[in-house]
Amino acid sequence: MIHLVKFFLWLLHLLPAGAPYWLSKMGTGLWMRLSPVKRHTTERNLERCYPDMGAAERERLVRASFQHYLCSILETGHNWYWSWEKMDSHCVGIVNEALFREAQASGKGIIALAPHFGAWEFLGMYLQDLENIAILYKPPSNPKLEKALLERRRRGGGKFIPATAAGLWQLYQHLRSGYMAGILPDQQPPGGKGRFVPFFNNPALTSDLLPRLIKKTDCLVLATICERLEGGNYRVHVIPVDPEIYSDDLDAALFAMNRTIERCIEVDPAQYLWSYRRFKAQPEGVEPFYDFR
Repeated sequence: MIHLVKFFLWLLHLLPAGAPYWLSKMGTGLWMRLSPVKRHTTERNLERCYPDMGAAERERLVRASFQHYLCSILETGHNWYWSWEKMDSHCVGIVNEALFREAQASGKGIIALAPHFGAWEFLGMYLQDLENIAILYKPPSNPKLEKALLERRRRGGGKFIPATAAGLWQLYQHLRSGYMAGILPDQQPPGGKGRFVPFFNNPALTSDLLPRLIKKTDCLVLATICERLEGGNYRVHVIPVDPEIYSDDLDAALFAMNRTIERCIEVDPAQYLWSYRRFKAQPEGVEPFYDFR
């Protein structure tokens, strides 16, 4: 099965740069019909995260979100098999690059918060151009898939650290050494971990990993996203975090992290992964967020 997937992605890598964007635009309607659960998830997330948005505007946003979701799949061939030089040639610039340089000059460790926005796989490759960067990842259950993922994602020379007990110890040491690490801040943590804090004014079970990293390593934090542009090009954004993210109060720090993610989404709400069931877990006694379990 892994060999078939790799062959399919190899075929996708033959597409010219702008083809995934164009094909995803053409195939959005079919993709929505084939994905009823993800469509419901997207609709419910947008309905409750943007309650003041009109129905017609929200439906346009649902469709645009599905286009970017499909595009991220079709781009995987490029992300896996294009050379780093070829991929880098499609990055048209980095917004607020000076923030990165200032953080690097501090001598402290740096965490790049990278939510599921736009071309986050491209961003993972782009960040590897920075010296001594480590990227935290959640190991898939299939060891062969993990091996294939790491083989392709390591092409940029970065260090990939699994989100395990041993891996987190490595991450602490990496940050204490004054290096950079990239983490995904918007995944729902396993049951029993994390805290419920607002995300777009809705309670979301949120991982407390970031505040723990800050407290133990005294690192700096920047948000990073990769905006997808037409024609197969990309633009990286560095976004300052809410200052309360450094608070000793855990709830305040987590709320600030979620507000920072909201700032990232404001760049282009259609490019956020709204099909992810971010609110699947709810506090005890609260009605289920979605109409399915």
